[in-house]
Amino acid sequence: MSTVDKAAIMDSVETLARGKRQALSALGISKSSYYRWRQGHTDSRHRKRPWNRVTHDEEAKILASALEFTELSSRQLATWITDNSGFAISESAVYRILRREGLVKRQETQLTAAKEYHTKTTRPHQMWATDASYFRVAGWGYYYLVTVMDDYTRFILAWKLQKDMSADSLIEVIQEAVDATGMTDVPVEDRTNLLSDNGAGFVSRAFRDYLNLVGIRHILAAPFHPQTNGKLERYHRSIKREVNQLPYELPSLLEKAIADFVDYYNFRRYHKALGNVTPADVLYGRREQILQRRKEVQIQTVNRRRDYNHGLRELLNAA
Repeated sequence: MSTVDKAAIMDSVETLARGKRQALSALGISKSSYYRWRQGHTDSRHRKRPWNRVTHDEEAKILASALEFTELSSRQLATWITDNSGFAISESAVYRILRREGLVKRQETQLTAAKEYHTKTTRPHQMWATDASYFRVAGWGYYYLVTVMDDYTRFILAWKLQKDMSADSLIEVIQEAVDATGMTDVPVEDRTNLLSDNGAGFVSRAFRDYLNLVGIRHILAAPFHPQTNGKLERYHRSIKREVNQLPYELPSLLEKAIADFVDYYNFRRYHKALGNVTPADVLYGRREQILQRRKEVQIQTVNRRRDYNHGLRELLNAA
C-alpha cells in the first residue's frame, strides 16, 4: 500500500469518535499495523521535510502512468512524464517509487557496441547502415529482414522481408531508402555513404554497380567484427526480442508486427544515446527544442515543489 493510501486511511479513521477498531477490521488492517503507521507519521512530522520532495499529486501521476504504459522502463517513463505531465521527475525517483510499489520493470539489456565505426557522424544522411536478420514463419521457412538505418539519427529509413540475401533483394531495400529521402536529388559530393558487412550480396558486382549508379560510396565493415555496425546490430536484437514473442503462421502477420515495431522505434521510443528523444525528433530537427523545453519544465517543477514542501512543513510545525 502506498504512503498516499495510508495517509488517506489514517485521516478517515482519526475522524471517527468511536468504532475505529470495527473500521480497521472492515478494511482488513490490524491494529498493530495502523498504530505503526501512526507512529511513523508522527515521527515524520518532526523531521525536516526535504524542499524537493515529490508531492502526493506527482506521485499519483507517476503511478498512474506506470500502470498505463507498462512497457516503459524507469528511464523512458521519467522522460515521458517530463514531456507530457507538466512536471519533471528523475529516473532514480521513478525507479524508487515503482520499486516501493512492486512495479519495477526489468532492466533494459543492450548489446555493447565495443569499437564502432571509427568516424562518428555529425548530421542526418551522412552515413546509412544496412544489414539483415532472419525470422522464421511456421510452414513458410525463413525470411530475411533487410534494414536501412540512418547512422546519426538511428531512424529506420527502409525495411523489407526478403526470401534471400541476393544483390537484387538488397538493392530493392536500398532503393526504397533512396526514394524516401530523395537522395539522388542531392549533389553527388553530399550524398550518403553506406556501411555494410561483407556478405556475398553486398560485395557482389551487381550491388557495386548499383551504388555507383546512384552515387553512394560503399564502406565495408571489418571482417568478423559485427560491432562496427553496432547500432544496427542492437536494433536487430531489440526487434527480434519483441517480435519473436509470438509465432507467426503467415508472412503478412510477421510484416504487420515488424511495421508496428518500426513505427514505435522511430516515433515513440526514447533513445538514451540521443538524449532521450526519438529518432524522428533528431531527423526532423526537434531535439534541441525538446531538450530546452525539458529544462524549463525542470526549473518550474523545482520552484513549485520548493514552495509546496515549504508551505507543508510550516503547517506541520504549526500543528
